[in-house]
Amino acid sequence: MTYSAVPEGYRPVTAPGRYPEKIGPLYFKRTGEEYSYGFLADDSHANFHGVIHGGMLMSFLDEALGQIVWRLVGKKRCATISLNCDFIAAARPGDWIELKADLSKHGLSVVFIRGELLVDGNRILTADGIWKVLGS
Repeated sequence: MTYSAVPEGYRPVTAPGRYPEKIGPLYFKRTGEEYSYGFLADDSHANFHGVIHGGMLMSFLDEALGQIVWRLVGKKRCATISLNCDFIAAARPGDWIELKADLSKHGLSVVFIRGELLVDGNRILTADGIWKVLGS
């Protein structure tokens, strides 16, 4: 399914002059204490073959998982230690790409999290990440 608009309830991630705006627009939706993240892929996100560039998918994943971890640790600064990605299928311009994330383990200074990128409920990328809580 292709979309001509961002799904209802999503708002733009704002980071004036920062990396998320350069790769975006990226979007989030808050439902209670839960946050969902996604982006509407367009031609600017595609590689020479017309599919969404793997670097774009990894950048979105790193940014969105980082936001989840940041909230989880009480909005303390944190940094990606490791992000291992496995590509499963391609995405194309017009696809709404959304993140599904699951916390694996939350230690005092390190957080382990798993993420999946989905298009129409179909997995296109899986990842395991580790974030360091800075100052811990």
